[in-house]
Amino acid sequence: MIATLRTLTRKSKLGFGKIKDCTVQELIDRNKKVDLVAAYYKLSSINFTEDILDELKITEQYRIKKPSTNKTVYRMVLSLYPGRVRNRELEKLRKPYKGPTKGAMQSRNHGR
Repeated sequence: MIATLRTLTRKSKLGFGKIKDCTVQELIDRNKKVDLVAAYYKLSSINFTEDILDELKITEQYRIKKPSTNKTVYRMVLSLYPGRVRNRELEKLRKPYKGPTKGAMQSRNHGR
């Protein structure tokens, strides 16, 4: 299987997800930079030009070789966007899931 690497410019449309019809520049203008950062680190086939990476606060020390993914570096870069990241997403990264509570399991077993 050959990985196809897409280097996106400001006029490029993403072509996936809820933001598939938006260009990179539109997302930057709407302050949706976190979505672009997530695409860079979580998708192995997406890369950006140098000027876009600089604008997304992805400096040389945070860049990864493509095609690949790296979620640990993604978590570090998320800390550069403190006001833009949802609290739920940060809590998922910090706390491990413990499973359902005893009361939730009892209500499920009793058909409630």
